[in-house]
Amino acid sequence: MNVHTAIRTAFRSRFARLLPALVVALLLSIPAWAGDDVTVLIARPMVGSAGGSTTYGSTTWDQLQSARDGTAVGLEYRHSFNRRYAFQLDYDRTSTNATFQSLVSNSSVTFPVARHEISGAFIRYFGPSESRLRPFFNVGPGILLFDGGYAPGGDVGWSASPEAVLGCGVDTPLSKHLAVRTGFRFHIFRNTNYGDSHFHAAVAHIQEPIVGLGWKF
Repeated sequence: MNVHTAIRTAFRSRFARLLPALVVALLLSIPAWAGDDVTVLIARPMVGSAGGSTTYGSTTWDQLQSARDGTAVGLEYRHSFNRRYAFQLDYDRTSTNATFQSLVSNSSVTFPVARHEISGAFIRYFGPSESRLRPFFNVGPGILLFDGGYAPGGDVGWSASPEAVLGCGVDTPLSKHLAVRTGFRFHIFRNTNYGDSHFHAAVAHIQEPIVGLGWKF
């Protein structure tokens, strides 16, 4: 490993450790109005396998890209415009991996990955205004940041992919300020190639049940 590579690896490692703290600090620094809430979430992202292809010169072969299901920990900030409509900012982090399996030779490569998700969403609440339960639907854009670890051939590094997020759930108040949030999110994105220009990634998805405890201001 040369000096430039060592410096780049050290900087990436420090940035990866600081990113969750920086994003959470930013979310918590947003001024809160009456009716806004902050929710700590635990989720179970389940990544669907997706095909792709690798091309070297005139030769192309198919590969299957997959990831281990992990446990995500995150934070949501939700600003309510009224009882029916709100806007949400979300961050979560998952420790997982990435596996590339050749469908020709049946060989595979696996390396660790820390996946960061930052997204925004429009929220629509449903149900009678006098009901304590608050069902909701959300839709919005986001970005997935992949911090790949060491793989055969060297350090994988960072890559990113835009995504669309659809979700639904229900808020169940426990008191004037505390509530439990349960729900399900569906992410659609194009898989990253982790910096390998020879690999052409396909569209993938993540199914994600969530549960969290929120504080309403």
